[in-house]
Amino acid sequence: MAHYQPVKPWCELVLGEHMPLALRGSCYGISMLFPMEKLFERYVAKRLETCLIGGAALNEQVRQKSLCNHKGKDFFQLKPDLLLTHQGKNWVLDTKWKRLDGVLRSYGDEGAQKYGLKQSDFYQLFAYGHKYLEGEGDVVLIYPVTKEFDAMLPVFNFSPKMNLWVVPFHLDDGKLLHGNLWLPMTSSIAVDENASEAC
Repeated sequence: MAHYQPVKPWCELVLGEHMPLALRGSCYGISMLFPMEKLFERYVAKRLETCLIGGAALNEQVRQKSLCNHKGKDFFQLKPDLLLTHQGKNWVLDTKWKRLDGVLRSYGDEGAQKYGLKQSDFYQLFAYGHKYLEGEGDVVLIYPVTKEFDAMLPVFNFSPKMNLWVVPFHLDDGKLLHGNLWLPMTSSIAVDENASEAC
């Protein structure tokens, strides 16, 4: 068990609830930071893997395509968080550790007017859809559920053949609320009167 020796003091610190608080002054302590966007991405992937229907596959951090080619070399590798495949059809899924507002508002802040969504994320999914889906199919942005964002947003149309879906993920239940978006996953619970599906 000697290989656990270096991590033992950290475990005692965390489990013994001796984690120092953020203080102002001459006190010094240890802090632990976690990359929440990576933890969220991995958690979503692990939970979705458990509810795939037969023949479906979920691949993480796919690196098959690039944005362009220049002098015979690929430029700007495109790495969606998740690529879901089933019976020759693909779905690109990308996770975002950000808070959204499920209501389209009309006051001053432009971000709030657009549910808090970022244009750069849409550009990213647009590129994924053209390269990994050849411009046809569904790309999905997954955000954590909050009390302001607890149901899938209405679909965003990039073109008549390519759609972007913004879907909430329940952290406590490990469920993706994908409503009327068909994904090759089992549907286990109805979360509200609209009978949104969850995986």
